[in-house]
Amino acid sequence: QDLNKCLRGLADSFKPYMKTGFPELGIPKAEPLFIDQIKFDLKNPLIDVNVDFTNNLVSGLSTHDLIYIRADKEKKTIAMKIFVPESVAKGLYVIEGKVAVLELDAQPPAAYKTEFKDTTIEGVAQLKVENGKLIIDGEPDITIQLGGLNIKMENLFGGKADSLAKTVDKFLNQNTDKFIKD
Repeated sequence: QDLNKCLRGLADSFKPYMKTGFPELGIPKAEPLFIDQIKFDLKNPLIDVNVDFTNNLVSGLSTHDLIYIRADKEKKTIAMKIFVPESVAKGLYVIEGKVAVLELDAQPPAAYKTEFKDTTIEGVAQLKVENGKLIIDGEPDITIQLGGLNIKMENLFGGKADSLAKTVDKFLNQNTDKFIKD
């Protein structure tokens, strides 16, 4: 119980530093959060495309509310749940694949913007000590729930098929669960 209170206090005290980090400790800022690459496939009876997002910057995470943070000494895990009212991701994307009978060739990277509303992020990480340091062992188990998502992709299909671009844009915005799983 005391450990969890201490972790809560520590997490709350770090929140103001999300935008600056701790350069003297080698801890980078987390606002905006840089994510180098996110890749996934989107499929339904009409669409089979691969999307590659790069140079992603996510802002708004510093407005989060910490719902809980808990450590389990026996299991050597740490769990946390946060709520983010609004955030925005910007970067570049490349999309290729097939939409209906149309083959889509990859175009040069173009800009995208995604607005997220009412996002809840919950995760559990396995911890271990390595070389005298506490580190995360393996991939954390993370669940993300979205209240809303709005994706805008510039120059979709090289600007050559506006009505098709609107259809794909609509599909992407209606399949938010697929984004989250990947």
